[in-house]
Amino acid sequence: MREYPIILIDTNVWLDNCLCDRPGSKASREFLDLARANGAQLTYAVHCLADFFFLVQNHLKREVRKNGPLTNANALAINKIAWSCVDNLRETATAIAADESDAWRACKYRSLSNDLEDNFVLAAAERANVDFIVTNDEQLLRKATVNAYTPEDATLVLQVTKPEGSHL
Repeated sequence: MREYPIILIDTNVWLDNCLCDRPGSKASREFLDLARANGAQLTYAVHCLADFFFLVQNHLKREVRKNGPLTNANALAINKIAWSCVDNLRETATAIAADESDAWRACKYRSLSNDLEDNFVLAAAERANVDFIVTNDEQLLRKATVNAYTPEDATLVLQVTKPEGSHL
């Protein structure tokens, strides 16, 4: 592994980072904090932004609806929060672009997984030559064509391989 690893963060870990009531939130935040402190280059597959935005909004709308109807004011506030989460993700990490070759590769991975989104993550990981993927997706962990870890395991990897001079 490089001194400062390149790490692709899957959508579910970004969601855990932004939505603190998700079960994986604490582990994802701890991993992301450690990765940034160690100088890791965090990346995301550019195709995930639309899903991320949509999932943040849906999660927050469901939470509001537990306590009553979703008002226009609630919907506007949720939209702003979702955009803020997208802005934070983009400020924290670098997008891995995609083109037709990624679509070709993702479709070829159908024999590994029927989940097209996971296959695009794998294509992005290979395009960027990442050191590993961090995800809570059990199928992606099992089928990955590059090293893949849960946030908890990735934290352990970074603790063992932390570069000299890091603040940890």
